[in-house]
Amino acid sequence: MPTVAPEAPRVQQTLRLPVSRLKSFREWAVDGSGLTASARVKDSDGRIALIRNSWTDGWFLPGGAVETDESPEGAAHREVREETGLDATIESPLVVLEQTYVSEIDGEDWFSALFVVYAASAEGEIPDASQLGVADDEIQSARWFDTLPDDLQDGELLRPYL
Repeated sequence: MPTVAPEAPRVQQTLRLPVSRLKSFREWAVDGSGLTASARVKDSDGRIALIRNSWTDGWFLPGGAVETDESPEGAAHREVREETGLDATIESPLVVLEQTYVSEIDGEDWFSALFVVYAASAEGEIPDASQLGVADDEIQSARWFDTLPDDLQDGELLRPYL
């Protein structure tokens, strides 16, 4: 795996998932980039853009898998546009989560990945969720927040960097 954002703080994260989910991520993690990029997008009023999708339990930063032919910054920009409709300026990395994916049944390690969060800025309105994402019903909601919500996905890990 390439060195990503060496200047950013690093935090360890263990993700305990069902084997079916681990199998669905294996190709990305082993044969693909094994890298995810997201962005903490703020506007000039200091609001933060967050999304709610079908596979998280709360609000989350817009982002997703880095394709093998793109940079993490490019992926963060693409994902922000797909998930919020905003044309964000991607800035410096805020944190890198060094993720270990393990089976929730027996704790066996399956693979490792990196999740990098970039600072970003954008202006504008966020369209209705029906106009967002690359698949129908991928994005359930997207909006600006004045403060981080209590139900921020991975909030315990991410909140200090956002």
